[in-house]
Amino acid sequence: MKINPYIFREYDIRGVVDTGVTEKAIKEYEKWYGSFPGVTLPDEVVSAVGRAYGDFIRRDGGRKVVVGYEIRPGGERIKELFVEGVLLSGCDVVDLGVALTPLVYFTVGNGGYDGGVNITGSHNVYFFNGFKLMKKGVQPLFGEELQEMRRMIDDNQFSEKGTRGTRESADSFPAYKEYVHSHISLARKLKVVIDCGNGSAGVFAPELLRLLGCTVVELYTTPDTTFPNHIPDPEQSQFFGELNDTVLKERADIGIAFDADGDRAGFIDEKGVFWESDLITLLFAKDILARNPGKKVLFDVKCSQLLEEYIPRFGGIPLMHRTGHAPIKDTLRKDLEIIFGGEKSGHFFFVEDYYRIDDALWAACRMLELISKKGPLFLLMDEFPKRFATPEFKLPCPDEKKFIVVQKITQLLSARYPVITIDGVRFKMSDTGWGLIRASNTSPYLTARAEGSTEEEAIKIKSILADELEKFPEVADRLDRNVLARLGGRLGWL
Repeated sequence: MKINPYIFREYDIRGVVDTGVTEKAIKEYEKWYGSFPGVTLPDEVVSAVGRAYGDFIRRDGGRKVVVGYEIRPGGERIKELFVEGVLLSGCDVVDLGVALTPLVYFTVGNGGYDGGVNITGSHNVYFFNGFKLMKKGVQPLFGEELQEMRRMIDDNQFSEKGTRGTRESADSFPAYKEYVHSHISLARKLKVVIDCGNGSAGVFAPELLRLLGCTVVELYTTPDTTFPNHIPDPEQSQFFGELNDTVLKERADIGIAFDADGDRAGFIDEKGVFWESDLITLLFAKDILARNPGKKVLFDVKCSQLLEEYIPRFGGIPLMHRTGHAPIKDTLRKDLEIIFGGEKSGHFFFVEDYYRIDDALWAACRMLELISKKGPLFLLMDEFPKRFATPEFKLPCPDEKKFIVVQKITQLLSARYPVITIDGVRFKMSDTGWGLIRASNTSPYLTARAEGSTEEEAIKIKSILADELEKFPEVADRLDRNVLARLGGRLGWL
């Protein structure tokens, strides 16, 4: 069976599913990603992925796995197709029904299962779906292992059919709630506004936060597979104007945004200020290092230079890492000196009392515990100096060309600046100023970011980024300097 190789990405499997894609949906896709590729994850491929995953688990001596799914068009049907493939491999399946990705992770770790899969399209538009896969010990299945699965399907190299696996249903949320309640407590009651963007996090987050004693004001917590209000992406602060307004109107202590499958979170303080996740990472690091001095804190290449500067002041060792929840989890299991990790995209990886996984609900509860004991979020964040930074901006670029473009830009920039090349190219203009261009490992686009200690420095770095990107026709026609000029508040051009 020949399949589209680009659905097997670095961290997961993700593609366009056969759910009656409309002309409107195609236009929406092209707005974000460029030319529409058609259905890339058809039903027969879904079943084959299940079979290959089951074979992979059996080969490593496992047999019993858990499977959940995010509420999306055709999500339950895709789960059934996938589970059928797993059962044919001889693996037993525990069906969690509707679940969040971290609930699947938690269940694998807490229950000692041999693997786990959540069927999710994450923050991608609603006609995407895919698979986040785990092995025993909550280890991610990614990179070359996913390519091995792809080759297994391409060459029809499945194991011979033996005894069909068994299937049972289970609810993982009660055990999760009990675990959270036994490890996290608030020093005072808090009022919280949450925005779930009509994603599956809305099924779980309100109940969990009320269990901690919070008053919860809900925005878009009813799942709607078309995401009619905004895409549930906590990295994109422009989606959360209503969350901002509601925090102020309700005089709430904090606002929290969740992505669709519950592994990323974003935070707004009581004054309505959205804090980028790299700075939230720094706040968590300060708190955790106070109890664990001398440990490492991991952060991805998209994060602010402030982490390099301040983690040593808090008694820790900074560790810059390539972007990606799967390789980060892999590193967390290999390097036991790492006590915490964070990504610019809103993944937070907790080691203290937890399973070294990215869990937005756990991160939210830990944040609530922190502000209940240490004070308002805006005061806690006031310690860190202001930097002038753009959010991450994205430029559509075909999957087959994006890494080539980044490689060529790396060669150009490395001739002029000191560079870090663990993931794309991060060039250093000064001790505080830097720019980044990298290829996304989850979607067909390039990402870039700029930061400086002054507005002038940040503008210079943005100009360098734009100049380099415009040299390549694959992205030049999608680069709008007027849009780029507005990124980062009042930042413009020199």
